Amino acid sequence: MRHRRANHVILLVSILIGVALGVEQARECAAVSATYLADYSFAISFSIFTTLSILGLPLLVYWRTRWLGAGFIAVGMLSYVIFLSGMAVLTKEDRVAWRHEKMISFGPDQKASVLIYFRKGITSQQVEDFNSTVLEVPTTQRPGHGHPPFVQTYLRLSQSNGHEGIALTFFDNAAADKVDAYLTAIRADQRVENVFLNTSPNSIHFDSEHP
Repeated sequence: MRHRRANHVILLVSILIGVALGVEQARECAAVSATYLADYSFAISFSIFTTLSILGLPLLVYWRTRWLGAGFIAVGMLSYVIFLSGMAVLTKEDRVAWRHEKMISFGPDQKASVLIYFRKGITSQQVEDFNSTVLEVPTTQRPGHGHPPFVQTYLRLSQSNGHEGIALTFFDNAAADKVDAYLTAIRADQRVENVFLNTSPNSIHFDSEHP
């Protein structure tokens, strides 16, 4: 009887912790002002869910720890479900700060972090394939792929001298090592003719050299 009461207490406490954790995660995510920071919140919430589930599964095997394992899983699952539900409600109520993130304008005379120009003969569809296979990466916060969190804007450029192009801008606080790895992957692709850094499209001449 004492063990049964303890199991019920564990389950009740787990439910309360899961709900409170999910509500707090949704509140913090809705308060951030940048989309890339919100992406981190989604990833953290999912990581908590998976970590607690992994910890709880082995405890389900032994009968004395079964309810403790169920408690870990309940906390992870409830926190994630409440987080997603809370974000849905806050979005519907228009109380999510990063949904009002200021759009960045970009023109041919404005500098981009990276300008990518492709070899002549590369089709528009091949450029889209490049975007999905090189520029986009798997995401844990949402199904499918997306640009890394440090990418602020993505823009297809009008064809220049027979070259298709893409302009990318990065956030100012982008980690240098991640940006370097990203640029290495871009330059290594055989479809790419030139990569220019911190340059405006109007200043590009294919017989000039840019760092």
